[in-house]
Amino acid sequence: MAQNKEFLYQQNEKILCYHGPMIYEAKILDSEYYENKHPKSNLTESRVLKFNETNLAKQKQIEEQLNKKGRSTIKKTVQETTTEKGKKRRRDTLLDKDESIKKPKICIPVPDSLRAILVQDWENVNKSSLFVPLPRKPTVSDIIEHYRIYRNKTKGGQETDDGIADEIITGVLFYFNKCLGSRLLYQLERKQYREMRYKFERLHNSQIYGAEHLLRLFVSFPQLISGMNLAEDSLGILKEHLTGFLNFLNENRKEYFVDEYQKIKD
Repeated sequence: MAQNKEFLYQQNEKILCYHGPMIYEAKILDSEYYENKHPKSNLTESRVLKFNETNLAKQKQIEEQLNKKGRSTIKKTVQETTTEKGKKRRRDTLLDKDESIKKPKICIPVPDSLRAILVQDWENVNKSSLFVPLPRKPTVSDIIEHYRIYRNKTKGGQETDDGIADEIITGVLFYFNKCLGSRLLYQLERKQYREMRYKFERLHNSQIYGAEHLLRLFVSFPQLISGMNLAEDSLGILKEHLTGFLNFLNENRKEYFVDEYQKIKD
């Protein structure tokens, strides 16, 4: 270890830090010098940024680029898999040719029991300052895999939609990982989120959070999908598969949703 090394960041300083392609808020807990990188975290100084307006703008730009990429991925999947078997429709048949025409909207019906969970979830966090205990088990990744297995069994292992269901399920996982920090958290949860990202920096959001935040994603899907410029038949396919997933979540709500929230210590 080198001596008299001048650090760029001070203890307790608020910073921005890369995790994969994303940038998250963090804090310097301690400073120690290594010639290359930390032997446990693999974090080099080049992956750390000053907390300032320039780097906050960079963080926002990266999030927007990744969200746009995610929308393009699902849009392409839906467009290519709604063709007749053995044939491929031209892409422009799935797009609105006249931009002046009002885009069709998607409405995903939420069962009453899940609506009640959403209301209680909001009140727990925003009125009682209670939080979902993290990390959750089962995780979002677990639930998505459970649904994938369930759907394969109910279909007898034979897909009749040329794999579109599996692609949409994978899209749900992608959107959860990318949208949690920017869309699915209440303000009071952001501190907990930063702590979880720091503590479990090698895990995806879907490996930390559970059904409570996954349900919030389904409520956000109509707004997310509205910017995809999909034709009405494609929206119908999305609605069918997302509704099926949501009904599965409802049927297994006693297993997936936590019974008691917890108070976070200051």
